[in-house]
Amino acid sequence: MRTFLATFAFLIPIQAFAGDMQPMSIDDMKAAIIGNSLSGMTDHGEDYVEHYRPDGRIVGNSKAAGRYEGSWSFRQDGLMCFRYGEDALAGGCVRLSRDGDQIGITRVDGSVEPTATLIEGVAPQLR
Repeated sequence: MRTFLATFAFLIPIQAFAGDMQPMSIDDMKAAIIGNSLSGMTDHGEDYVEHYRPDGRIVGNSKAAGRYEGSWSFRQDGLMCFRYGEDALAGGCVRLSRDGDQIGITRVDGSVEPTATLIEGVAPQLR
């Protein structure tokens, strides 16, 4: 997911959502994402899975990076932000949307990453 999130170094336009995805508020994101996991594929075709711990830490795994850690936070303007390591480009902020267990991820430039799947609790790949 490092490659996935490293592309999010800028702010995101508010209205860039695909299909039936509904924009998520900070409260929606806290309720759905925190304490749970996301599994998906980057736009470079790399599978990833991440768990978002309530203490602000991320535990993830991908073929490209292996097991990794990071941190998450929310901004008052409705963005969820991620950081991986000390590199300024190793993370960024995105706007999330949702349709059932599918989570849409919209980048700053308005482009949409492949949809991720919401997994309740810690994903099996991370246990």
